[in-house]
Amino acid sequence: MGKSKPLIAADRQIALVLGAFVAGLYLRSVPLDLLPGDAGEFQFAAWNFGLAHATGYPLYMVAGGLWQHLWAIVGVSPAVSLNLLSALYGGMAVALLFLLLVRTLPGTPLSRRLAAALAATFLAANPTFRSQALQAEVYTLQALLLVAVFWAAWRPPDSQTPRAAATRFAGLAFVFGLAVTHHATTLLLAPALLLYLSLSQRDLWRNGRAWAFGLPAGLAPLLLYLYVPLRSGPDASPWYHQRLGDGVLTLYTNTWPAFVDFVTGRSISVGFHDVPTALAGVPTVLLLWWAHFDWTGLLLVATGLFVLVRLRHWPVLSMTGTYFILLQVFNLFYAIGDIFVYYIPLYLVASIWIGFAGAGIGMGFRLDAPPATESEAVPASTGSQQLRALLVLLLFFFPLQRWLTFSPATEQLKTDSARARAGWEQILAAGAPQDAIFISNDRNEIVPLFYLQYVERRSLGHTGLFPLIAPAAPFADVGATVATALAKGAGQPVYLIKPMPGLEARFALAPRTEPLSEVIGAAAAAPPARALDRVYGPMRLIGYDWTPTAAGIEIALHWLVQEPPAANYTTTIQLFDAGGQKVAQDDRPPGGDFYPTSLWKPGETLVDRHLLPTPETPPARLLIGMYSAPDARLLAPLLEIDMEPDRSE
Repeated sequence: MGKSKPLIAADRQIALVLGAFVAGLYLRSVPLDLLPGDAGEFQFAAWNFGLAHATGYPLYMVAGGLWQHLWAIVGVSPAVSLNLLSALYGGMAVALLFLLLVRTLPGTPLSRRLAAALAATFLAANPTFRSQALQAEVYTLQALLLVAVFWAAWRPPDSQTPRAAATRFAGLAFVFGLAVTHHATTLLLAPALLLYLSLSQRDLWRNGRAWAFGLPAGLAPLLLYLYVPLRSGPDASPWYHQRLGDGVLTLYTNTWPAFVDFVTGRSISVGFHDVPTALAGVPTVLLLWWAHFDWTGLLLVATGLFVLVRLRHWPVLSMTGTYFILLQVFNLFYAIGDIFVYYIPLYLVASIWIGFAGAGIGMGFRLDAPPATESEAVPASTGSQQLRALLVLLLFFFPLQRWLTFSPATEQLKTDSARARAGWEQILAAGAPQDAIFISNDRNEIVPLFYLQYVERRSLGHTGLFPLIAPAAPFADVGATVATALAKGAGQPVYLIKPMPGLEARFALAPRTEPLSEVIGAAAAAPPARALDRVYGPMRLIGYDWTPTAAGIEIALHWLVQEPPAANYTTTIQLFDAGGQKVAQDDRPPGGDFYPTSLWKPGETLVDRHLLPTPETPPARLLIGMYSAPDARLLAPLLEIDMEPDRSE
């Protein structure tokens, strides 16, 4: 294998142009307003130099907050400027990847530049990386830091003296520590990095000076986590300390156990899948890789691995391969909803391998003794070299195709931004009381409220709640969240910010100015008109209401939950006349999509409403039961209820 190549001015100029061009393309698609979800959270948390969700991302908060305040001087909103920063991080990551590979790949200067640009283009056009470059998110900075770690590790030694080696190792340790501080999954790179150093710098292990410098340098960036306790108070992070009735809903307490749980992500982690569940996700993983690279990109990835083996470039192969395997296995087992963004480092490694594939093609796979300098290269005018360069150029078609294919999807972020702004303008215009509690089943929909409060200084008296805002039973789901707001709100009015069909089974809802509905109490505030008290599996049917209407007969079943059903069930109500003929039926899931039976809790009374057509003959018998789809298995045997003749009136 050839030695690492020195960078020249032309390489730096190409990298600058490439990074600026990519960043410019990203900037054209950046949403110019607030966003829902994690991006919206970063937009207001960084502006306050406060806390975002675990693990806190202190480096991102400090850098992002400074950037926002700098641009605010010239009138750029904090939401917009933080979105733009992700685009710049993305362009910088692409440029640094180009420089890394120009210095690392074998071949002539022309072939190395083409291959490095090919790899950088694959990363720039990667749909997930591109989507994160358009919003206030942490992943383009993560990619930039990972490339910086590769750069520091693969940098050719300036001299062989122990002092020089110690200085280089300290620099590598510092960059690695910074990357770990930013995103904890970088720890999975540690075994791969140690393996690389074992193969490439064997004398390092006996260099006491290197470890004496390197360990403090690697641990020093972790001091950034002191940001978490320092900026977790009500002034810096008010959404972590919202009013709830006469008290405060405190989401972070300055205790040592809380700090450890927060910076390790345990406070929000949903844990890990078991082996069968992880293996069941393999087809989804394959689809992800196919969607991002298609067969051409995957073939180039395999070719790059072949080139690394042929080059006997064991240090780079071991580092990238070990990290790839560890992170891919981790992603299979880690149970988190947005796991797809955790694939960005994997896509980065795949892009590096594609760079080696491009270098191999540019050299005609003559990998035993590649030229290292311009003077050693075969003249650029030779037909074979021009043909190989043309072939590498043609490969740019495939990442460009990925770019065009996924371009329409990038516009969705602008739609999400416009919808978030318009939705909250409508909510605030609906005239809810100043101390109202706003509730959604979706955290992403509540997040813009905090931006309006803590950046635009509007709607300051409102409380925003959503399921799992705190990892405890009172916020386990939207039903529990509403019940907690009613119980702890001490008179604060409670509003749903959108229709959530099914919650009327648990709560009495009163429509207000759209899109709001006020929660005014429990749905089963009064006992049923027809008392029964019949056991039905893990529940009791305590009675029902029978209400004739112009549209038909409304039957409201009152269920008392003793043990929550283990699955989501559908209720069936069937009316029969005295001759045993069915005269009406209605089947529907109680609680709808927002409060299905699997979320019901012991002690709750649910009102399960059904509208049946008015029967032509008086019903004499009522059949009630619950079954699960798709096998129609009954929760318990059907209840048979004899009816008095006048109950159909």
